[in-house]
Amino acid sequence: MSIGECRRLVLMRHAKSDWGDNSLSDHDRPLNRRGMADAPLMARWLAENDLIPDQILCSSAERTRETVELMVQVWPGELSWSAVDSLYLASPDTIVSMIRSGFSGAKTLMVVAHNPGMAYLASMLAGKGVDMPTAAIAVFGVSHSEWDDLDSETPLELTHFMRPKAL
Repeated sequence: MSIGECRRLVLMRHAKSDWGDNSLSDHDRPLNRRGMADAPLMARWLAENDLIPDQILCSSAERTRETVELMVQVWPGELSWSAVDSLYLASPDTIVSMIRSGFSGAKTLMVVAHNPGMAYLASMLAGKGVDMPTAAIAVFGVSHSEWDDLDSETPLELTHFMRPKAL
């Protein structure tokens, strides 16, 4: 696979969530005001850097779905995305397993999920510690010809990293 054909993996931690309603389960917590502002901000950053994903996979939690919904409104056209229960508070191995299953057509695949799994996976793939505050994005170049060749033990090139407070 040539450099021009390199796949990209975009890992994102959901935007800032609201802790104000104690009656809600963790899974059902929505975004707070800052999260609602940060999600489109990060979507614009991805667009400005030519990193709009072909497909998005996100946790089924309310805050991850809201993050994705706000982001796709910024980008042109229709974008394929799926919310998956197994990404809720998932381990790095579970996240990699989800990436490996059924995304062969995606050149740029985005996963929106939770810490600590996202920070652990980003750190494992980068081969160094990567802090993933809310709405942070880590982008990796993936030279594998297929997503199912990806594993968490083989470091990838961290090509971009951004968090809302840096914009």
